Amino acid sequence: MDQLYLSGCHLSISAESLNIQAPSRFAAYALRRRWASDLAVSAKKLKRRRAIVSWPGCDRPYRIPTCILNYDCAMIKPQPQRGNYLLGADYLRVTEFIKEKREEGRIVVITSMWDDICLHTNDLLKPERGTIMPHQWTGFNYSFLWRDSKDDYKQLIERLVRDGCIPQFQYRLRRPDGSFGEYQTDYYYVENYLSVPVRIGVSRVEDWRLLPEPSSN
Repeated sequence: MDQLYLSGCHLSISAESLNIQAPSRFAAYALRRRWASDLAVSAKKLKRRRAIVSWPGCDRPYRIPTCILNYDCAMIKPQPQRGNYLLGADYLRVTEFIKEKREEGRIVVITSMWDDICLHTNDLLKPERGTIMPHQWTGFNYSFLWRDSKDDYKQLIERLVRDGCIPQFQYRLRRPDGSFGEYQTDYYYVENYLSVPVRIGVSRVEDWRLLPEPSSN
């Protein structure tokens, strides 16, 4: 198992389970999606019946029974990466990609999949679209902006981990100034950018609009 995915996890053993507490929901989802069989093998070696993967605040952890090792089921097979254009890219390839997209006039934003912290943006993310200056995005916590569109966020993470990229993903965000907007972005998943799994968002400058406030009902 890639140690990157266990980074920040807390391991413990109970009477029947190997317990893995991941640092975030994304980390837990990635562990289950990519390493279910490895976790089941580890639990079996410890003479436990299952592996349980949880994350802070979760009420329904992922349960991976060791019995899956007895079957040729899709759950434990490697998942095909249909959109793996950048999946295994190194730092230099990502840097080239950023440059290529900037030359095409596209906004590029790199965000950590661990904690939703913005690691990079370019000069085309103007205040008209984002309400703050480009340099102010570096270090910004995007999870704050998804607070009123959690279903969109959940869909983004699950599809990105599954497929590797999502073209023209439409989503809503609460903007830094409190207004509500809709955006369209091409997303790419990179497993190891400076030792962090990230999503790279590539957008046309004009692909956004303001939305009315969502109903409180």
